[in-house]
Amino acid sequence: MRSFKSFKLEPIQEAVKLTPGQLDKPNSTTGEDRIDILARLIRDNQPLELASGGTFTVTEIEDALKQIEIFKKLKKAFPLHGNGKSISSSDLGKSSVFGGGGGSGGGSLNTKITESHQCVICQAILDHGIQSEEFFMDPDILKAAYKQVEVDASLDEILSVEGDWFHSSYESALLLIKKGYINKSHKFHRNSKTMNDIYALKNLAYKNSDQKAVKDDKWNPGDIWAIDKSISISKTFNPESISSYNKAILQNFVDRKVVGISLKLVKKTAKAKEYNIKLPPDTDDHKIKSLLFQGEVRGTFWDNKGATIVFDTGKMALRAGSAGAAIKGEIVLKTARGGGAGYGIMIDAVKQVFRKKLPDNKALNKIAKNITRGKKRDLNIFYKLYNHFYKNETYENFEKEIAKKDVYWIGSKLACMYVLYYADINSGTKANRWITKIVNYAGSKSEDSSAYVKVYQ
Repeated sequence: MRSFKSFKLEPIQEAVKLTPGQLDKPNSTTGEDRIDILARLIRDNQPLELASGGTFTVTEIEDALKQIEIFKKLKKAFPLHGNGKSISSSDLGKSSVFGGGGGSGGGSLNTKITESHQCVICQAILDHGIQSEEFFMDPDILKAAYKQVEVDASLDEILSVEGDWFHSSYESALLLIKKGYINKSHKFHRNSKTMNDIYALKNLAYKNSDQKAVKDDKWNPGDIWAIDKSISISKTFNPESISSYNKAILQNFVDRKVVGISLKLVKKTAKAKEYNIKLPPDTDDHKIKSLLFQGEVRGTFWDNKGATIVFDTGKMALRAGSAGAAIKGEIVLKTARGGGAGYGIMIDAVKQVFRKKLPDNKALNKIAKNITRGKKRDLNIFYKLYNHFYKNETYENFEKEIAKKDVYWIGSKLACMYVLYYADINSGTKANRWITKIVNYAGSKSEDSSAYVKVYQ
């Protein structure tokens, strides 16, 4: 008989709580607002996972929906009632449906399942023709389709998809078929060896062009790929240069032999838009309007550790996401979120456009540390940049204010100053070309990006 003394009880891991700050964010995988996800679960009478373990089902549904509407205005935790018990919204856990479930792993799992499910539904509709959505909920039909695709989700995970995501897969597949993007000659891939070979050859093409490769999803954000069964990726695509490689990707996209497909949640009817189908790609041009180190309405240079670039169609907020980390640029357009760009991309763009070399994050952190230690040489580096924008400020006042800041604030602000300094002294054509590179990179529309189709709501 086995002795239970040999087993150790693992401590219960409490999930991340859906505090007001967490609840006010979107699901990082699907883009759907978490508060709307919560409202949908409550309306559907679904059990809600608690951060401490277990579940809670709301029975006073109308009251809960009213509380949710109040939350959208006040951003404060609210009570939920069910079967004589009450909890706070902050007692709920950030489970996988909200984009949680173990940090990035939870989000990746959701993405893996929904994108793999899209491949299966595409195959199923091509096998059976256009039928009702309910027709394709038959497990036997999904099992048969699953055997024909190359995806990284299990069959059980595919069969678990329902509700909004099932509808999204169905509507997206219908559109892709009707528009001629996919057909019976295709095999559908999600994180397969064949799909990954496309990105591996892209990296080699950049290397052969003596260029630093852009990230996979910035070069082509295809979540799934429809690839003709007769195609051999290694024989079809020659990575001699990134220019010739992109031409080959485009030609095969136009011929519907190799089609990258970017997916967004479709709640009703799907739409499609092609990107980078011209050589060179038909990218947007942007113009810088202003550079800010403080709030647009109030505040001073010393009130935050970031900066903002205001351009013709939106803004890019610069700041370090965590202590000692490199700054990132988060772009918000006038009509939508425009993605992001890391400090490495800014360094490359400054080098290409301004012919200047920005210090890397390690060097910036060293300067910041030396400033906190009172080293004048490093303090003067910061002051020179500061004085360029704030000419009426005295060195004495600058020295007094910076003495109040820690090394991480200084490092983040210093990086922002370097970036905006070169944008300012090169104002006009060069600066506009620089911000154009950044914004188009963030939106996967750079001059080095390849052809794909986006399916969205």
